[in-house]
Amino acid sequence: MEADRRAPTRALSHRSPVVLLSAALAVLLAGWAAVAYVRADRGTPTCVEQVRLRVAAAPVIAPALDRVARANTGNQPCVSVEVQVRPSAEVIRELAEGGEVADAWLPESTFWLRRARAAGAFEVPAAGTSVASTPVVLAVTDRVAGRSGWPAKPLTWKSLLGAERTVGLPDPAADPAGVGALLGVRMLADENGDSAATWTATLRRLATDTFSPAEQTSFLNPGRDLPGGVDMVAATEQAVLEHNALTTSGKKLVAAYPEIAVPWLDLPYVVLPSAEGRARDAAAGFLAELLNSTAREMLLGHGFRTASGFPPALPSDDRLAAEERRPVPLPDEETVTEVLTGWSGVQRSARILTLLDVSGSMAAQVPGGGTRLEATVRAAEAGAALLLDNTELGVWAFATRLDGERDHREILPVAPLGAQRERLAEALDTVRAKPQGGTGLYDSTLAAYREARRHWTPGRINLVLVMTDGRNEDDDSIGRAALLAELKRMQEPRRPLPIIFIGLGEEIDPEELKAIAKVTGGRVFVTAQPSGMRRIFFSALADLSCLPPECRR
Repeated sequence: MEADRRAPTRALSHRSPVVLLSAALAVLLAGWAAVAYVRADRGTPTCVEQVRLRVAAAPVIAPALDRVARANTGNQPCVSVEVQVRPSAEVIRELAEGGEVADAWLPESTFWLRRARAAGAFEVPAAGTSVASTPVVLAVTDRVAGRSGWPAKPLTWKSLLGAERTVGLPDPAADPAGVGALLGVRMLADENGDSAATWTATLRRLATDTFSPAEQTSFLNPGRDLPGGVDMVAATEQAVLEHNALTTSGKKLVAAYPEIAVPWLDLPYVVLPSAEGRARDAAAGFLAELLNSTAREMLLGHGFRTASGFPPALPSDDRLAAEERRPVPLPDEETVTEVLTGWSGVQRSARILTLLDVSGSMAAQVPGGGTRLEATVRAAEAGAALLLDNTELGVWAFATRLDGERDHREILPVAPLGAQRERLAEALDTVRAKPQGGTGLYDSTLAAYREARRHWTPGRINLVLVMTDGRNEDDDSIGRAALLAELKRMQEPRRPLPIIFIGLGEEIDPEELKAIAKVTGGRVFVTAQPSGMRRIFFSALADLSCLPPECRR
């Protein structure tokens, strides 16, 4: 703590962050020139082998991390540090698939470490070493802050959230700042003794102004109004500081600090299991550099607090609070999952893995023109148009031996729909029925269920959607009894994952589909005519638009 207090803030506190950034750039260039001179004059140590240390870093911390790496060039003479800007959700997907992402990882929050382990990357550490931190605040417009008594009195979350003002929220299922804000709202509700109905009503109000990951770059645009014209938005102190430093008009924001224990972003550094030998030693050495006084000064200069909560240099306009605060850790996983599950019930965003039958029978002509597959694709496209942009959607095609010995093939990876609506249309446009292909229903359904279970996401309505015109026709596949037993084994009451079947045609065996769906808490919708596909597709998705407590799945 004493080391934190020696951080050089006296001279910095009288200068704006913009000036500081310019000065830092000049110092960085001068330092680089000095390093180059020393190397040319004295020579560098002879290395038997140069180690390339790859560090995956969240976009918010990557610039500061890269600056630290450059400033420490030469501390590990035979190590070159490469900072890779990687969204945390993207890192998790690669880790869960067994990919060699990097040697070390620095996400925004422990939230992402837990998410990685839940997705199947069990060797990722459950906790890391915090190299910096930043609290979650409500970024409030001047107009709303003034009406709430600021600057004569501090802003409180209770007064701001209890006044029916519009609040923008980063999607809690994909953003740790959104998670922190949602937990804070829940704590306020508990303190007030609010009923479950009042809590649900509060969630509904927040759900109307939720921003998906694809929109996060526009949360705090310098010089512009808050997205969607909301009165305030949940953000980090570091984001508000950066926004105000780049805003010269009347669009600066006031940070309302929570009076309850809202979890901070703790920016944990972890060495990944793929790092071995000298790379692992280099990763540990870089962590030591991130914790020294020079790195601490640089991280403060980028608007972060130290791991213990010591603040950066802040402007003297009272828009942000300069006092030291103790960081608040993320609560246990059960608490986070419970709150996010409640959120998913009112926010109506989902994570859907869709299986599309492309067996030979899907090429059959139907009344009115076209094929069964074309009718199914049209229904899928119409249904996707109803889904929120932050719903995560992926599509597999299935038949028999569609991809080597496998009965399924991915045609669109699971990702936020807002970022890939065009890709969805293009992918569906390329789908063709496989001549003489059978319906590989059992193996494909089981593979999709395992994949969806592995990537089950709190804060989403998770489901597997199967669109088919037949019964299982793969004699080499798992049998029905074994399939049902395996599905039953994978059930987790706190992590529901239903299978919804949409069946088209006379060859459907409803009892077969109902037996599979029942094990998972799912449903079956069947129509003999393609004209009914659109209607039953909308019925199958009705659960996504049904808000508790009026209805429950």
